[in-house]
Amino acid sequence: MRKIFGSLIAVLALLATCSSCLAQGVQTGSVPDAIRHYKALVTRTAKDDGATWWRLAMVYQNSARYRDSEHAYQKALHLLRTQQPAAIADVMDDMGTMYLEEGRLGRAEQLEHAALDLRQARNDQVGIGLSWMHLAMVSLGEHHLVDALMFAELAVDRLVPERKDPAKQASATPEQKMTALTYLSHVLCEQGRFADVIPVLTTAREIAVATYPSESLPVAYVNFLLGRAHWKSGDLDSAAELMTEGTHAMQAQLGWGHPTYLKAMKEYATFLKQTHRLPEAAEAERTLAQARKASPESDAAQAQAMTVLPQ
Repeated sequence: MRKIFGSLIAVLALLATCSSCLAQGVQTGSVPDAIRHYKALVTRTAKDDGATWWRLAMVYQNSARYRDSEHAYQKALHLLRTQQPAAIADVMDDMGTMYLEEGRLGRAEQLEHAALDLRQARNDQVGIGLSWMHLAMVSLGEHHLVDALMFAELAVDRLVPERKDPAKQASATPEQKMTALTYLSHVLCEQGRFADVIPVLTTAREIAVATYPSESLPVAYVNFLLGRAHWKSGDLDSAAELMTEGTHAMQAQLGWGHPTYLKAMKEYATFLKQTHRLPEAAEAERTLAQARKASPESDAAQAQAMTVLPQ
């Protein structure tokens, strides 16, 4: 179960880390552009700036370069304890999502609970919602579906109260609202409740489209997930349109070898084969084969990733 879930988590956590990067000002274009930008900063002018290391950690995480990301998070925590102690809970939360992506669920749970304790002590209402959101994913990874649904619903109620009561508005950002809805959808999918997923992801897509350019990663990601929900619910035409749009834009934003793109393409190819779209399926399989050759998950790529951070 953990091996299978580890593959799923690489997709689940991407939107949250992307959202965190945006909230912290990581708006330099594609993920590779953001890496170049923040790596240059910590190399030349900001090597003792914890906030810049934090941003670099997140963009490395978005590129699935987890060892570099872990190192940068550790630097950020060390520096921010004296520079910006109020930010420690947020850094711990983000670092927890990195461990979540890797499938290191025990370490993720420790950090998420520590972040939640700090946020509750400060009465950080939005932060508490974010902690619940990530604890939902930890519980899902541990296959504790009752706890996962409880945490996911608590997070959505806290961060997206207008979903139940249009008169209510939370101070959460659009990215945080979208991520909470996306995570709730994953818990519902795990329970096989695909029809219930569609309205949840439709709301997330409305937020994404209103917030980002049409070819952006968050829009692409939600399009793909919504298409998958339509597939599992039997609406194959809507599924084909949304999954096609999603995978094309994800490739442009993430690059060929990113694990999230690889997993999306694998599922897209399965959809095409199962729905007898054979020419499209053959093309998707060719694309997937090319993308696998560029995957950063190889030992050589991981070793190279270790050389790019200043010590």
